[in-house]
Amino acid sequence: MSTKLTKMGKRQGWPEPLTVLLEAASQCVLRTLTDRLRARGYEAITEPHLILFGHLDCGATHAARIAQRMRVSRQAISKTLRELQELGFLRLEDDPARRNQKLVVMVERGMQLALEARGELRMIEAEISDRIGADAMEALRVALEKGWGTGSSPTGKMAR
Repeated sequence: MSTKLTKMGKRQGWPEPLTVLLEAASQCVLRTLTDRLRARGYEAITEPHLILFGHLDCGATHAARIAQRMRVSRQAISKTLRELQELGFLRLEDDPARRNQKLVVMVERGMQLALEARGELRMIEAEISDRIGADAMEALRVALEKGWGTGSSPTGKMAR
């Protein structure tokens, strides 16, 4: 949905909002990664699968912890977790210590996907570096690594 507020910046010659630029860059990387992994034999993998996969630990993780990292409900990730289990990337188990919790356990095929995805991401980052220049890439990395934890604003103050 667009409003005059969202459209007026372009017409006034104002720069695109940073949130729009960051989202576009993120989507481009994710789309490229998905395409490359499909070409490597992971035909059924989707962007939502990879987003969730990026929040897994290499051993076991509680589904509630994954949902917390993604800032969504457990119900919101349950379909994607089931799909990843059906594809053989992880296993869902009842936690014997916490009966109301599910453990998400990475299996060998999931570990292989993670390794291949990391390799592809390194290549994608190298291509971005070639496109924007090594100095710009390093500056971007340094800027983005500066404390963007939950509840803080870009100024370092707590969000309202």
